[in-house]
Amino acid sequence: MVNLKAAIENLPVSAAQLKVETGSTGVSYVSGLLAAFGGTWTKNEILAAGGLIFVAATYFTSLYFQRRRDRREQEFHMLRVRAQLAEQESNEKTP
Repeated sequence: MVNLKAAIENLPVSAAQLKVETGSTGVSYVSGLLAAFGGTWTKNEILAAGGLIFVAATYFTSLYFQRRRDRREQEFHMLRVRAQLAEQESNEKTP
């Protein structure tokens, strides 16, 4: 009779089995970190951290769109200056 335990041990490890084993390890690490933060941070600290993240996201979003607006205004200014110079040159050429 074949020993079932020995037969199972001799089977090659499949990729699916490896993913399950590494996935469970990752889940245990993440849950451990969440438990550590959940155990050490109060609600007020969590809300304060969330508020800081929101403020930083708002600041960088505003900065991004401000830079786009500045670039656009600079282009419009350069077009106005060129138009004025072209108008002056055409006025100087006509007597």
